[in-house]
Amino acid sequence: MKIRNVLAAALAASMLFTSSAFAGYATLRYKDECTEVRVMQTALIKLGYLSGSADGSFGRQTLDAVTAFQRANGLNPDGVAGHMTLSLLYSMMDNGGSGSGTVQPPSGSQNTGSSSTGTGVFSGNYETMRPGARGARVKVLQNALNQLGYSVGSVDGVYGSGTQRAVTSFQKAQKLTADGIAGRATLTRIEALLAGSSSGSTGDTGNSGTTAPDTTPDQNATWNGYIIPTRTMRIGCSGDDVVSVQRRLQELKYYMGAITGLCDNVMLEAVKAFQANHGLTADGLAGTNTYKVLYSDQAKAAETIPEIPETPEIPDDSGDTTPPGGFLIPDRILSSGMTGEDVLSVADRLVSLGYLESSSSVYTNTVIAAVKAFQQACGLTADGIAGPLTYQRLFAADAPSVNPGEGSTDIPTFDRTLYSGMTGDDVKALQQALVNLKYTLTVNSKYDSATVEAVKLFQKLNGLGVDGVAGTKTIAKLFSGNCVTGDTVVTDPGSGTQYGSSGPITPPSTSQIKLLHWFDDIKPSLKNGDKLLVYDPATGISWTLRVYSRGRHADSEPLTQADTDAMYVAFGYQNTWSQKPVYVQLPSGVWTIASTHNVPHLSGSIKDNGFDGHLCVHFLRDMEEAKKNDPNYGVSNQNTIRSHWKKITGETISY
Repeated sequence: MKIRNVLAAALAASMLFTSSAFAGYATLRYKDECTEVRVMQTALIKLGYLSGSADGSFGRQTLDAVTAFQRANGLNPDGVAGHMTLSLLYSMMDNGGSGSGTVQPPSGSQNTGSSSTGTGVFSGNYETMRPGARGARVKVLQNALNQLGYSVGSVDGVYGSGTQRAVTSFQKAQKLTADGIAGRATLTRIEALLAGSSSGSTGDTGNSGTTAPDTTPDQNATWNGYIIPTRTMRIGCSGDDVVSVQRRLQELKYYMGAITGLCDNVMLEAVKAFQANHGLTADGLAGTNTYKVLYSDQAKAAETIPEIPETPEIPDDSGDTTPPGGFLIPDRILSSGMTGEDVLSVADRLVSLGYLESSSSVYTNTVIAAVKAFQQACGLTADGIAGPLTYQRLFAADAPSVNPGEGSTDIPTFDRTLYSGMTGDDVKALQQALVNLKYTLTVNSKYDSATVEAVKLFQKLNGLGVDGVAGTKTIAKLFSGNCVTGDTVVTDPGSGTQYGSSGPITPPSTSQIKLLHWFDDIKPSLKNGDKLLVYDPATGISWTLRVYSRGRHADSEPLTQADTDAMYVAFGYQNTWSQKPVYVQLPSGVWTIASTHNVPHLSGSIKDNGFDGHLCVHFLRDMEEAKKNDPNYGVSNQNTIRSHWKKITGETISY
């Protein structure tokens, strides 16, 4: 793709994939000038995010205001005002906002191809969605569930098992019919929660008719030095009101994390525990009724959480019960990378219940996968974070257990160990099981090199011996129903560094980095579909790309969701056109220097990698040729390559 103007083209192309999939308000971007921008600015001004006048010009101040609004309301803070951002913005104004008056959405801004004229997340279209459905409305549903803390996995517009589980979990938390089908009641409840509604028909209303005591002062006031929030708190929210909630939950011993001012999964788990202990809907979304109890003398400390037995009974193989055998019930929330005796206790318990093969004192991805499987079996939010609600069920005498092989309805018989060079139906069954778990290979009944690599990665992620041979333990784990999937980000428990699907690698030394020319040395032997291993020397993070097309640079795609996630971390938790120097291992095994960004744009071919489009990897070219054909962004990447090459070798590239 030729990029003629880095500022205009980058900002425009980077978000093409987001707006086209959604019916509703037209997407507004930086440097747009129109009536719709003026109406949006009016709403931002009335809600206190923008100062000055509404002039209809989407400038820098407006960009910052949109980003601040998105960040404060749990949306992706990309500064692009798409349908979800605008529908939430206008619905908040329709509900009164924090100012006076009502801002009407711009006339004619609704997509005339839509079957509805509503202004909510679902544009007033509450037609039932069920497993098997596909399309833009499913993407809207998936995005909404993710924002509310119910992970669907990849936002791909396909109503698969992940979406069905997320819908079911949401319905259970909201006391709706938990059938996994998104009908009007489910969709309107989602919409109301996203809009921050505190009415009795939306979340945070309490369980079994329980009504929160009305003991707090006006919501704009404070209580005992705490700020009382005026919005519903959800994943991604940040600010002083989040600090207030974290401090209060910490005081009551529900929240064990750092006071960051950012609502993350650890805080979500703490809110859930508090809600469950007070008869409120345990959905992790702190709203009006949660605040009424939280900021009151009636709030109970975490020590009074019911149903966590001090001496839980653990069922043995005979069905009888025995003493707990030294199990320690943690007094903190456990998340990735943590270590300690409490982690070991949780892992031991998971082993005893069949969710984990071997114990560990490190909260690794394998332990997280087992916790997720257990949470799913209990109807809890399967986020892999172990907190009070998880402990209630995990250390209970009636905690659900599993048997190896559970989770598959058609487990083939394997009468032999499988290894490189073999063929047959059992090899095909092995390959299909790996593909189902999002490991990359072709199902062809041949135990080829791709199968060996997929088995190795499966073994690595699931805590098995890594040899690429499918023996008894590997096959048993593969069909156990609680495996770590191939799109899982690998986290080094020591450093906390995240990696893509390749897992941690041995970084190349400076002497291994070759200065190879794109047209002369790389492009002639590189094919579409080839894999590129990328290593970022600045962060130590690696990820794998697949070549999509080849022109004056290599258009490429992250191979898996894990690679997209790892790349996102390497770029500072943002999608940006600001390129960085990287080392790329070519299919030949040779390392070379390159420059790349991480903004998804235009088209792509991988559907479940969480990256809707492709990115550009630039290799060394003659500067004169780059100035002629790519005078802006292409030259910028060439400068990045030359600057880093001089940094690591002291050599100046003269051509």
